[in-house]
Amino acid sequence: MEKAQRLRGLVTSPAETRWPLLNWPGWSRRVVLACFFAVLNWMIFAPAETFKDVDRYFAHQDKIVHCAIFLVLALLVRWSLPAGSARNGVDGWLRYGVPAALALYACSTEVLQPLIAGKGRQFEWLDMASNITGICSGWLLFGVVIARRVCRV
Repeated sequence: MEKAQRLRGLVTSPAETRWPLLNWPGWSRRVVLACFFAVLNWMIFAPAETFKDVDRYFAHQDKIVHCAIFLVLALLVRWSLPAGSARNGVDGWLRYGVPAALALYACSTEVLQPLIAGKGRQFEWLDMASNITGICSGWLLFGVVIARRVCRV
């Protein structure tokens, strides 16, 4: 009886009340991902003059920003995956293929950045390493912290 009510949405599980963002419809998750992806591409390929007024508080501040942005990208990608896929810890090509595709995207954007953005933007190995670190951290963070807590209920 309770299982049928749960399927109809009448009874919520403890995970649904603790993690309401995990219950958004798939289309809305993809819209959030697409918006973030658009902003990310603008930030990556914007000319250097766009960010000339940004204050620098310490050395390598941009590496932390790269890592954080790609961490959020990985979290959003994993969040937007359909239920029963790598988002919930199921093995398969999604578990390794999606983070590999994200890493390829991170590397290609770093290589293309000086070609598209023009003067003032250059390729840096540390930026690429920060991007990949953010992707790996976000992918694992979602799997270890969020998916495990929901499955434990």
